[in-house]
Amino acid sequence: MHDDQDEAPVRDVPLAEEDGRSLSSEIYAMMGLKNAKSTEPGPHAALCEGKDPERYYMVRHAWAVHGVPFEDLQQAMEQLKKKMPEKSWKIIKYGQDSSPAKTLELIADSTEKKFSVAVHLLDERKKARESRIAVSLVSTCYEVPAGKTVTER
Repeated sequence: MHDDQDEAPVRDVPLAEEDGRSLSSEIYAMMGLKNAKSTEPGPHAALCEGKDPERYYMVRHAWAVHGVPFEDLQQAMEQLKKKMPEKSWKIIKYGQDSSPAKTLELIADSTEKKFSVAVHLLDERKKARESRIAVSLVSTCYEVPAGKTVTER
């Protein structure tokens, strides 16, 4: 998360995971890819580095879309750049990343839900593999409500 907040908001794990699922669905819809396939599994609680793993967690959701022509994936990235600000996302970066492949990268923060996302357009055409858009959604660190632990549902 690109914020200066040191205090973790209190949130039940299933509710935060549902926020991750909802935001991922919103991102997928903004791409406008009608016939694409997406990967599983869904969002899950993960460790917050340097914090008590019984009380603090973050939600991670890594997924990808594939199964459509590369040009459709390029258009989906443009759609995200255009539509995300309309859905309360702040675009932090849009352009080539620092990898040798100079992959197109979009990084954005949800101003309402305390999530960040990194989206990469992976061009695999020269390797005779299927190109895809890889999405990595991650929340801020949360604290479980008093009397609960991260593993309790």
